[in-house]
Amino acid sequence: MVSEAGDVKSFLAQQHPFNHLTESLLDFVSTNIQVAFSKSGSEIPLSTTDKNEQLAGIIIVRSGSMEIRSHHGELIDRLSSGDYLIPEVLTDGEGHNPQVVVLEDCLYYELSNYAYQSLKSSSQEFSSLSSPEISNESDSAEDNNQGSGQSTYLNQYIKETMSSSVVCAEQSISIRKAAQMMTEFRITSLLIMDSEKLVGIITDRDFRTRVLSKAVADTEEISHVMTPNPMCIDEHSRLHDAQLTMMSAGIHHLPVLRDEKPVGVISLSDVLRANNVEPLSLAKGIKSAASIKELSIAAKGVPGLVIKLIERNDRAVEVGEIITSFADAITRRLLLLAEEKFGPRPCDYAWLAFGSQARQELMLGSDQDNALILPDGIGDKEASYFKEFCEFVNAGLNECGMPYCPGEIMASNEKWRLSLSGWCECFSNWIEEPSPKALMFSSIFFDMRHIAGDSKLTENLQNYVLSRAEKNTIFLALMSGNSLLHSPPLGFFKTFVLENDGDHNHTLDLKIRGTIPIVDIARNYALSASVAEFNTVARLKAIKKLGIMSNEMADSLVDAHDFIAGIRLHAQAEQYRQQIKIDNHLDPVQLSPLVRHQLKAAFHQVREAQAAMKVRFSGGLL
Repeated sequence: MVSEAGDVKSFLAQQHPFNHLTESLLDFVSTNIQVAFSKSGSEIPLSTTDKNEQLAGIIIVRSGSMEIRSHHGELIDRLSSGDYLIPEVLTDGEGHNPQVVVLEDCLYYELSNYAYQSLKSSSQEFSSLSSPEISNESDSAEDNNQGSGQSTYLNQYIKETMSSSVVCAEQSISIRKAAQMMTEFRITSLLIMDSEKLVGIITDRDFRTRVLSKAVADTEEISHVMTPNPMCIDEHSRLHDAQLTMMSAGIHHLPVLRDEKPVGVISLSDVLRANNVEPLSLAKGIKSAASIKELSIAAKGVPGLVIKLIERNDRAVEVGEIITSFADAITRRLLLLAEEKFGPRPCDYAWLAFGSQARQELMLGSDQDNALILPDGIGDKEASYFKEFCEFVNAGLNECGMPYCPGEIMASNEKWRLSLSGWCECFSNWIEEPSPKALMFSSIFFDMRHIAGDSKLTENLQNYVLSRAEKNTIFLALMSGNSLLHSPPLGFFKTFVLENDGDHNHTLDLKIRGTIPIVDIARNYALSASVAEFNTVARLKAIKKLGIMSNEMADSLVDAHDFIAGIRLHAQAEQYRQQIKIDNHLDPVQLSPLVRHQLKAAFHQVREAQAAMKVRFSGGLL
């Protein structure tokens, strides 16, 4: 039916972009709109096979809410009162239409396609809408910019930026021949093969550090000085993945593979050309720092870089990985500086990160959580060395912007500087006798990741922990119950429940009440299935694949985690710009009505997942 034009006009006059229209255009729009109503759970079609049926040019939500998902099922956006969608700009490059599903009984307006096309030719605001711009704040797709017409360097594919020509040589050639080939082809790296199998790589830097500085004869085989079994990356990976790998490993070249065969090389310079923010140049400054002072100066560039990434609308999960990569690089540099200061380590060790650094989910202002694993049977001499060693590293991290842990969960604390058997005993006690304090420790220490040292020590501990936790249903039940203490801040009628602690009165804690409940859910399910993944999104995808959580719930939690983390990151960016202390609190008044609605929906999804977790694990206490 045709709507009452006066009522429609009054509503549209208050909504962007209609509030920019002249009176005559508003009248035109109002008389070319129909009112429609759809019940919760129904779908609004964006295409039709009936050539005589004319679909809307714009759909405007008057009341209720709806969500848009890609044809793969990934969440694109959620709409509430005043929001709109344009069907023609939602179709991707392959002609796929997204799915529009009504979440709450919805009254909406359908502006005819004829009227929309007329507006495009007469209004600058509407002509600019023809370029698709889907918000990625709640988008959880792997390539969230593909359908939006926007692209950042993080989403470029490696095959688009790598050096397309690949030069290879057999491992039996001499060092001199390898150098001659690199000079002839004007390349900075050479891939070393054994028949058709990639077995190594040699770079300009390797020639300086492994050949010239050590006076190795140029008649020796190249296999003696190459890097064996180099890290590689698939050509269909994104530049973001190459960037993280090079930053974490401190390398400048990555062989690119297609079907396990080398087809190119991506280098530091390739990434820098594609990335005008240049995070790898910052990583290079960290890696070359000769003192804590130089390292802290380099680390001061991290927040500014993060702000640029946020302003470019890079996804929160990717920004978190980048922040974590810098934290990892700073830690590894401090460990090397510690050895320079105190002498070579007297025995092997493994440096572990816990909590958000372990999950690769660091945010601005995060403190440090770390520990040391030592071999069994060390003596007083080794213990004394590592005491000073760890105090130096923890102090350095504090200087570089990762504050001391308030709970002293740091390697400088002798409680968390243990032998492998000592660590196994700790975890065994927490699992077998799960006191409230043990459960608190478990929520931190069960997220562990190897940073440096002997990785075998870390693997042995991780395997031990996973095997013991999986079998103990009482422990899992208590962990589940403890997780429920972190409930989403929603009241009975889906209203926000705000903090009331003085310093953060009338705010939302986007960490404790936002992302942590999702982290807890993912961890509990992962422990129950002996899933070795440590990142929250990776855990959710793994438990979804195992079938121990429904596809819908796992996907919803991934969406919710990305969305809440994005809001938290943007809030921290604003705190940084205002030069106030960075924390995890936000007054919801600062959010738009749409974002508040989306945030409530995300919290609601988390609450439903918590209820399902309680049902699944509470049986361990019966």
